[in-house]
Amino acid sequence: MNCAVFSLSTRTLEANAFGEENSLSAPTESRSQHQSSSADKTPKRKWVEPVTALLMALATVGTAWSSYQSAAFTRRSNRLMNEFNSLERRANLLNIQGMQAASIHAAMFMELLAAQQAGNEKLADFYAQRFPPDLRKAYDAWLAQRPFENPNADPHPFVPNLYEVRGTREAAEANAQAASKVTQARQFGNISGQYLANTVLFAAVLFFANTAGRFEQRRVRVLAFTFALAVFTYAVVRIAMRTTA
Repeated sequence: MNCAVFSLSTRTLEANAFGEENSLSAPTESRSQHQSSSADKTPKRKWVEPVTALLMALATVGTAWSSYQSAAFTRRSNRLMNEFNSLERRANLLNIQGMQAASIHAAMFMELLAAQQAGNEKLADFYAQRFPPDLRKAYDAWLAQRPFENPNADPHPFVPNLYEVRGTREAAEANAQAASKVTQARQFGNISGQYLANTVLFAAVLFFANTAGRFEQRRVRVLAFTFALAVFTYAVVRIAMRTTA
């Protein structure tokens, strides 16, 4: 009887000890599995952080460079527009002064004709002697055509082949220079806008590169990084094809 009780108690103790060993080994196995799963996930994401950091650094440099170039071309465009405005004002002033001089010359010529028609040669000579050089040259060329006798002569000395309005050539040159300036200004403004667009592209690169390492799904992470890399490549190609200031 005593032997049976002793045997039963021994079995009970062994069962309790085995249960405690199982309960202790279960958390240990769970922790080891979790560590192994974490270890399996970690190597897959090791490439993300350094490559993303490099891409973000290059995108930051590209943003700074594009901003500088955009500002530089904007300054050049504004300077050319100021030169255009100055040349345009000069051309307009020359045209106004030329028309004013032409009006005075026409009035003097009309007074000379009136004096001749009145038979006052002394007054006619007075006006003729005071003709400016450009009007005097046109008047002499007109008289050489014998206008009072030759019906084919020019009707007056202010026709284009005899008389040239003062400042016409200078105004034409100023207008040509102004047209060239405004064309260059528009080109530089276009380049400035393209560099400004590059800053937006680099901002997109920074956003997607920064979020690429935050996704848990590998497919989404790779897709975000690939898109950031593609946009970065496109922006670099745009910069390589553009003129620098």
